[in-house]
Amino acid sequence: MDGSSRVGRDHPNRACGVLAAVLLALAACGADGGSGADATPSPGDAAAAPDASAAVDACACTTRDPGEPGPQATTTASFDLALPGATIPLTIYAPDGPGRFPVVVFHHGFQLAPTQYGSYGTHLASWGYVVVMPQMPGGLIGGPTHRDLAGYVVGILDWLDAQATATSGPLAGRVDAVHVALAGHSMGGKISMLAAASDPRPRAVVGIDPVDAVGSPLPVSATDYPSVTPELMGAITAPIAMLGELTNATCSGALCQACAPAADNFHQYYEHATHAAIEIEVMGASHMSFLDDPACGFTCSSCPAGTDDPATSRRLTRRYLTAFLNVTLRGLPAYRSYLIGADMAGDVAAGRVRAAAKNGL
Repeated sequence: MDGSSRVGRDHPNRACGVLAAVLLALAACGADGGSGADATPSPGDAAAAPDASAAVDACACTTRDPGEPGPQATTTASFDLALPGATIPLTIYAPDGPGRFPVVVFHHGFQLAPTQYGSYGTHLASWGYVVVMPQMPGGLIGGPTHRDLAGYVVGILDWLDAQATATSGPLAGRVDAVHVALAGHSMGGKISMLAAASDPRPRAVVGIDPVDAVGSPLPVSATDYPSVTPELMGAITAPIAMLGELTNATCSGALCQACAPAADNFHQYYEHATHAAIEIEVMGASHMSFLDDPACGFTCSSCPAGTDDPATSRRLTRRYLTAFLNVTLRGLPAYRSYLIGADMAGDVAAGRVRAAAKNGL
């Protein structure tokens, strides 16, 4: 047994633990609705809160819905980052105000672009996060390997470290490079996990329908395109949140290739996680439901649509993503309610999602 708990309805081969999860969430709050400063931090909680935390409700027992826009105005900028072997165009979403902010490096999916995830960047920036979205090089055939892409993510982390104390640059003095998370969709989720397996700096990792596959129609080297789950999961010590869907876990037909095959999907990362983890299945969603434009052209057409309203799926994803970051990067335990407590139980009861958590998340 892995000690996991299920929020809401039963799911095949998984435990059910609604009461314990709700009690855990409620225990984080005192009856007087105080600040929660004495609450026991969960795994991955910041040792000290970032100095620009005014964007979220500092009271640990009253929260605004993290699926709704935060209170901060936002800005968007572009920057070309020169790294060994490549120049990486960055799209940067940031709060429009002074201070140092925790950072999320958000990696796009295979054959997709950062523009498909603009709503996530703007949303997180409104909640007081700097979001860095690289446009990685590569194509259908050739280009950087998965090892190379993970190396570029590490290079971005190095640059963020430098920007934290720099006097010039697009983020000079504006980032809290200690409180950093990695996130990504599809291949980007895998690359985020691969980078976290070799670099201890990320305090949290989020996969949005991550796919632990090579992403190439040609035979490739396992050294250059390593599998992360289960092989490298023990090396990832940061808390992880895996969101996904089962619509594209299988397919049929002679030329069929599932977009997020069951053997490589979000559940496999959760199943083999050895530290704090949560998985959330967005009911009826497809692999492309998480994009701002699910009908994005040829790439999107390869994945059959789901039965969901993609706008609702994205809103739910932004809700859980923001709540998870508020807990792991900012140390705000009240947002656990949206992960393992009453608010999550409400979404489960409404049939929007299925969720499970383990290892003390």
